[in-house]
Amino acid sequence: MKQIQQTIEEIESELRESPEEPDLHNELGIGYHMLGEYEEAIQKFKKAIKLSPETAKYHFNLANSYYESEQVELAINSYMDAIDLKPDYVPAINNLADIYEIAGKPEKARELFEYITRIQPDNALGFLNLGNHFLRDNYIQEAGKSFKKAIELDPDCYEAYNNIGFILKHLRKYERAIEYYEQCLKINPDYQPAIQDLKICKKNVQNS
Repeated sequence: MKQIQQTIEEIESELRESPEEPDLHNELGIGYHMLGEYEEAIQKFKKAIKLSPETAKYHFNLANSYYESEQVELAINSYMDAIDLKPDYVPAINNLADIYEIAGKPEKARELFEYITRIQPDNALGFLNLGNHFLRDNYIQEAGKSFKKAIELDPDCYEAYNNIGFILKHLRKYERAIEYYEQCLKINPDYQPAIQDLKICKKNVQNS
């Protein structure tokens, strides 16, 4: 916290020399955002946008601060502004999808999660996020396919192994679930969800 405050003071000093430098206003906004001073951050990001309205990351950062300050509609608009400027801006698309899902608009969220997998077909994280969305919405088969695709693209995607294990556990296919949990823990031995569910599955196999 003290280091962030020191960085803010250094940026403010630079701004006195270059008051029309948008990157400095953006960096200042990031500093205030990290301190949880979202309204102050919003003002800095707005200033950066005023100076350089075509820079997508400024709109993205503004959206993040709007979201954290619970100004959801303004956050949506700013994420959309960022995406309009940079249609393949995955962090903005992903955050917007998350907001739609929280707001009870799963169709809009799914459309964006699927869009990410189309524009970045070799990115395992996109398929992991799509799978998580399907899983939250109880589309089990689609979730499993997405997690398997994530593993195909990145064999070290331990969360995908864990999530397939989770699906199999709830289908009471405990022995298959154990295989996936063990593979997850080979990659990340400290992953607690897999550790806990592996114990449950082994206990169920023993009692069957």
